Parts: sequence; structure tokens; C-alpha cells
Amino acid sequence: MASLQEQIQSINERLRTFGIEAIQEIKMTDKGGNVIGQIKYGFRPQYVFDSVNEVLGPENWRYELTKEEIFESQAVAEVRLYVKIDGDWLCKGSHKGQMQIVKGNVGDAQKGAITDAIQKCMSLLSIGSDAYKGLLKNVYLQGTQRTQPPATQSNPQLKTKPASTTSQPAEPPANPSDPSATLPKIAGVSFEHRQGVIIAIGDHLFDKKELLKAAGFQWDKTGRTWMKQAA
Repeated sequence: MASLQEQIQSINERLRTFGIEAIQEIKMTDKGGNVIGQIKYGFRPQYVFDSVNEVLGPENWRYELTKEEIFESQAVAEVRLYVKIDGDWLCKGSHKGQMQIVKGNVGDAQKGAITDAIQKCMSLLSIGSDAYKGLLKNVYLQGTQRTQPPATQSNPQLKTKPASTTSQPAEPPANPSDPSATLPKIAGVSFEHRQGVIIAIGDHLFDKKELLKAAGFQWDKTGRTWMKQAA
């Protein structure tokens, strides 16, 4: 049987294989939408938990909620993480997590705070170590750049055409078969085309679910993503 250190290495290798799909941009904003503090990059919790379950097994780790607090604008939770080693449960430390309360939704903020605390506890085992080593920023930025459509270059010179009685539009109309022509412009959300579907990528997508629904996106429970069929 592999040692705990070898299992942790396997978890981190699995997280790296997901690429940008498993990475999120983490930023705090004020009521006006302005970014507060430093923008960070981390692994999406579900990818971390799925990887841990696959390598360690869900029966070999658990957490204990030791404290929970609700403030005006955020929820805070403290948890202890336990890992079963040679049949014995060992506490690998405790950590606090926090989550902003959005539109008065305290329940989601509480769940988010617990999730944040569990993920921080796992960092004590070096699970997801690429995040706190600062290695995810370049992966995320390179991935988002690949999903952006190339910038159009203006023609330096156009040949003069004879006058015509038929007026012509200044710019050609958008090609309706181009998937990017129908995508909405939503702050903090980018889109990625994968095998005939379009995936929405960004932070706090549930806060923007009405805009995504209006654009034809649906929540995929299996992939835990917002997606729509490409035109």
C-alpha cells in the first residue's frame, strides 16, 4: 500500500491534469464591485475533494466542525481534519474558513466557509500545494487567453471602389454561425468551447445564474458547470 506522502503526490498530480478547468480566480469585492486586496488563484474545491476521494478513499478522511460564526457580511467556520492511517484516526490540524454573504444568503455562505476551512486544512498535508506556491496564476491566465477570440486586424489600406447606387454597411454583419457572436458579455465570466458545447468559466457563477440562463446556459450537475450547446 502506498504511503500517505505518495498518495498526496498522486492527488497533486491528478489536480494538475485538469489544467484551468480546476482553477479559480479568488478576489474580494466591495458593494460597488471594486476588488479589495490581492487577487489569488486556487483549486476549485470539488476537484480537490474528488481527487482526495479517488486516491485516499472517502472512508479514510473526515472533518469536524468545531466553531461557526455569522457576521454582518460574512460567515466564518473552523474545522478539524482527520485522516485514517493504519486504522487509526489522526487529527492533521484545524483551520478557519470564511465566505461573503451575498444578497442575504447566509446558508450558502456557511457552506462556503466550511468548504474553505476544509480545503485550508488539506493544505497542511500539502494537498493542492501548487496554489499556495503561486504556480496557478500562469496556468489560469494562459488558459483564459486561449479561450479569447483573436483580435481582428484592420486592413491598412482599402482599394477605392467605384461609386454604387447600392449602399453598403460600414462593417459586415456578425456571422450567425459563429458561436462567439451569441455569447453574452458578463463581467468576470469567460467562455470555453469544448466538443460542441460552450462552458462558462469564472468566479461566483451562481450569482450570475439569471444572466447565464437568459443566454441559454443550463447547470450541468454531473460536470458542475454552466453550459449550453454550441450553435
